[in-house]
Amino acid sequence: MYTDQDYQSEKNMMSKQERMVQDRFEQMINILIFYKQENKDLDVYLSEKCVNDAVNFYQKKMSPILNNLNN
Repeated sequence: MYTDQDYQSEKNMMSKQERMVQDRFEQMINILIFYKQENKDLDVYLSEKCVNDAVNFYQKKMSPILNNLNN
């Protein structure tokens, strides 16, 4: 079984560049998951179009929330 400890160990063995790429990929996956949860009727895929749609949705949805936190 692949545990969180295994994951962290594997990530620590990566170069700084590889970790940055991995972190970015994980962020994209999390945004796609959030996008799907908020848009249950949409088919969401790991594609450039879906990623762009999800990022735009996320920015529009989160921007007002982040602005309120800064005030």
